[in-house]
Amino acid sequence: MGNFFIPRFKIIKAQNLDDLIKKAIKFIKKRGKYINTRSGSCQQSYGITYVLLNSRNRIHWLRYPNSIRYLTRELLAYFDGSLNINDGLLEASSFWKKVANDKDYIFSNYGYYVFYQKVKDYKSQYDWALERLLENPYTRRAMININQVFHKISDVKDFPCTISLHFFIVENTLYCSVFARSSDIYYGLPYDIGFFSFVQELLYQNLKQKDPMQFSNLKLGPTFIKTLFTQIYDFSRDRVLEILNKKKDKKIIEIMPAIDDAELVLNDIYNHSANSQVMKWIYEKCNV
Repeated sequence: MGNFFIPRFKIIKAQNLDDLIKKAIKFIKKRGKYINTRSGSCQQSYGITYVLLNSRNRIHWLRYPNSIRYLTRELLAYFDGSLNINDGLLEASSFWKKVANDKDYIFSNYGYYVFYQKVKDYKSQYDWALERLLENPYTRRAMININQVFHKISDVKDFPCTISLHFFIVENTLYCSVFARSSDIYYGLPYDIGFFSFVQELLYQNLKQKDPMQFSNLKLGPTFIKTLFTQIYDFSRDRVLEILNKKKDKKIIEIMPAIDDAELVLNDIYNHSANSQVMKWIYEKCNV
């Protein structure tokens, strides 16, 4: 038998997103393989699981103000759920124009799959996952699918990197495990974790409100994202490595307001309103 490449599976964890990204950059810089891809040459690592231990510490403050502005604008585009880049994503970054088709459509608006893609008898995949956990806290079916079959037969250049979100409860703690085929350490991972951990907190509070007896002592657990490929691209390498030397400005660091009323936040999402504290905060920060 020949010699085969076997990925060195690695778990990287931290209490906050900034420390998690720094640890990831150091690991990829040290262990990553140099390859060429359709997106450009890069240094790539394989089989990394990123663990945000405190899922509410989801802001990438080391790249402030660009990072907070992009995250909040992307969140608003996700809450809108449109696959047309002119409905919000283009305001977050001109990158989306490069991967859209000639009608300005893409596939990677993750909010569409979470909040708007219907499941038979359910308003959305989010509602499906919520109902599974309400029926059975030990369920293994509370999943939201992102990458789907119809993505493989289109002329759209955008092919979703995220495969699925899986929510589960162990020892009275709600976890979110995300499966991703690929993730750019600079442009993708920090903001993907930001959105996924937000959905996790929303689901957590929703469970507590829907069934206060059953979930009165439920705790909010870590957010995991399991990636097969993670890259530092050459076109952003200098900016990526600069992060390692940056220090947090304690004057600007804050935690996104807690989701204390899931139904109010969901109403804000579906009605493009800002009645909840967290949604007011998101609208405020998108213009920093």
